[in-house]
Amino acid sequence: MIEWVLLALVGAGALSGIRKNDSGDDRTQSTTSVGSYAEARTLSEEEFCQNISAWREQWEPSIDRARWIPSGTAERILTEFPAPDRPRSWLDQILNRHSLLEELKAEFETHNQYHFAKQTERLKLFFDTVEKNPLTEEQIRACVCMDQCVQIVAAAGSGKTSTMVAKTGYALLEGLATAHEILLLAFNADAAQQLSVRVKDRLSNFEGVHEITAKTFHAFGLDVIASATGQKPSLAPWLENPGQDIEMIMTIINELSQRDPHFAHDWNIFRTIFGRDLGLWNMPAQPDAYGSGRRGFRTANGEIVKSKEERLIADWLFYHHVRYEYERPYEHETASETRRQYRPDFYYPDIGLYHEHFALNGEGRPPEHFNGDYLAGVAWKRQLHREKGTKLFETTSHEIWTGTAISRLEVELEGQDIDIRFDPARDAKGSQPISQKELANTLRVFQQHVKSNNLSFQQLHDAVAARSKEGDAARLAMFLSLYARISSEWERKLRDGGWIDFEDMLVLAAQHVETGRYESPYTVVLSDEFQDSSRARIRLLKALANQKDGRLHLCVVGDDWQGINRFAGADISVMNEFEQIFSHATRLTLNTTFRCPQSLCDIASAFIQANPIQIKREVATTNTFKKKSILAFGFEDLKNAQSHLEDQFTLMHHYIKAGQLKPDNGDRITVLVLGRYRNDLPNRLKRWQNKFGDLLDISFRTVHSSKGLEADYVMLLNVVEGTRGFPSQIEDDPVLQIPMPAPDPYPMAEERRLFYVALTRARRQVRIYTALEQPSRFLVELVESGVLAIQPVDGQPLEPCPKCKSGVIRIQNGKYGEFESCSTWPRCEFKRNIANGDVAL
Repeated sequence: MIEWVLLALVGAGALSGIRKNDSGDDRTQSTTSVGSYAEARTLSEEEFCQNISAWREQWEPSIDRARWIPSGTAERILTEFPAPDRPRSWLDQILNRHSLLEELKAEFETHNQYHFAKQTERLKLFFDTVEKNPLTEEQIRACVCMDQCVQIVAAAGSGKTSTMVAKTGYALLEGLATAHEILLLAFNADAAQQLSVRVKDRLSNFEGVHEITAKTFHAFGLDVIASATGQKPSLAPWLENPGQDIEMIMTIINELSQRDPHFAHDWNIFRTIFGRDLGLWNMPAQPDAYGSGRRGFRTANGEIVKSKEERLIADWLFYHHVRYEYERPYEHETASETRRQYRPDFYYPDIGLYHEHFALNGEGRPPEHFNGDYLAGVAWKRQLHREKGTKLFETTSHEIWTGTAISRLEVELEGQDIDIRFDPARDAKGSQPISQKELANTLRVFQQHVKSNNLSFQQLHDAVAARSKEGDAARLAMFLSLYARISSEWERKLRDGGWIDFEDMLVLAAQHVETGRYESPYTVVLSDEFQDSSRARIRLLKALANQKDGRLHLCVVGDDWQGINRFAGADISVMNEFEQIFSHATRLTLNTTFRCPQSLCDIASAFIQANPIQIKREVATTNTFKKKSILAFGFEDLKNAQSHLEDQFTLMHHYIKAGQLKPDNGDRITVLVLGRYRNDLPNRLKRWQNKFGDLLDISFRTVHSSKGLEADYVMLLNVVEGTRGFPSQIEDDPVLQIPMPAPDPYPMAEERRLFYVALTRARRQVRIYTALEQPSRFLVELVESGVLAIQPVDGQPLEPCPKCKSGVIRIQNGKYGEFESCSTWPRCEFKRNIANGDVAL
């Protein structure tokens, strides 16, 4: 019996597998698996072959075998043309049956591989000349692949714009789309204009090339809304120039404050007292370091307290004019051989009241990272006050989170005749309150995410409730209450003026496409900078892809390694989720860069891929530069860095004159001076440009604004550790996590991507300037990995901390003389005695 079936399989395969290929030659293409035929054992061989042949004849005319067969075609065939029914049998297991779907996919994959090879050869002249340099094999594959949804993950300097231009030309050349059926979408207006100019320049020989649409997402959204409604909407005038949206938020705050005393009170309470987050329960907060070995958190009154919760209490007391003393020695002697003198957290001298704030949750437990004696200490303090007859008031972490601690404290103080007067204008001696502009910026970013994700207030409340389980519920609720009132006023102004904002453009446009009120004329859509996409942009792209029922080709190009615009609403998780978001998706890569030397590629790639969430790949280069590609210079006094930089420019200028340093293009060597912040701008820049400008093209950019640019040499300034260092430790407010998908959990993830962007601007070399006693943790990481040595210019070589690997060893003066410790103290507590080498880890 089995022998008969196997003979039938061979015959059926021979009869059904012959067809003419694209070249007119006979080629055998296996269409069905052995197991599939095994199910036909009850049929005669002739009947079986007839059924299969008839089925193939039904769908074969829908396949154009002279072109790429898009992903999803196999599924479409089996949906539209059900295969002949066949009984199942135990023979399926014996013959290791493959599904008919898999067989069709394999057949079409084989066809596409053949098609790619054929197109590469047939269109060699086009691929070699469409851009200034011949396309690589990866770029050609990106052009030829016409799967339904394609994601191109492009390394820095890998020619993604060239690929988009070439793919546009390929679609026109092969008749896959006419010019007016092609849409190019860019992240901002400058990029859209550059893309439009580039396409029209490189594809000028194609008929109708001027009909290709190149727009920003927002401009395209306006067109969609206008087409669907018959009226083109107007953008709110306060959104026409950068920064005006923040000014409008501040205007709304001022107007609400003048009209509504309750809002003014809530706004000022939040800004002065609750503006800084408290972190998450069970997670140790990193205190700041101050002189004389002190560490902690500075209050508005100027004290250094041990926790963020204590800071919040102290700030509330300060702005309400309540006299207090922090950690004043208890009025009774308690010091012994094993215990220091007791110092309660707060003391109110006007009423003789002690106040202890205990780090306890709702079940009365301390954080897991606290030592095991904490509860015993709580019990001892309570017993001591009972024995001595001193008044004790208690608050807990749980009460801070739920918002009851402050209200209980206020009732207690008022009950003992303390005059409580809220004064938001009181001049702080220590930590200053969050500025109105800073908080307005946070509100605006929050609003962008809320509107882009089309979240209702109920969804926001649910998200706050979920996050509140981890702590800080009261603060989150206060922020959401403020946001609701400010957002409502923003929307009222839009309605009254008949305007929309940027988020409305995308959300409304997506709705019109989804409902069919807008019928897209486009069959090919190319989208740039995909890693910077918001969820609203993704929704619009998905709506376009779905509307054409699989007949639209969507191609997005991006680099998750360069995802640095989260503050502007970008959600980098879309890079990894592309294949889940879009049906029948294919991921291609451009791993060949035309910019950086190979050694710099290797260093930067290893650095960025330390974050496991980044898409893994290896980058190769066409750059033949062989000298050292990354240098770092360390200074005891970083003010000397500009003089050293000027010396470098003098040497470069000399070598150019002597013919020992030659530009690759033009008559000048390009130098890009980069800073993490705008105030990193060197005050000698104009002088350098005037002094060396005949042979050196020197310009300054922030790292954020340098994306997309390149230069022969990159000079990266002020790469130090600190709040305003690189990486920046000015953290986004955790409240921004509420309207966003889960954040990248890797430490300093976006700052790491930003540092990668800085490194990969260089065609030859990166030179980094840092402080010997405070080098960036990123530099220490590179030193620790053996790919970088920091050259001391005016001091001693550094030694990476053996404990944390992110700081360096430096000499400190202590009570008993000099000792060595980590530069990141108090984050890392490594200490070493200079005399005997004893280590305290």
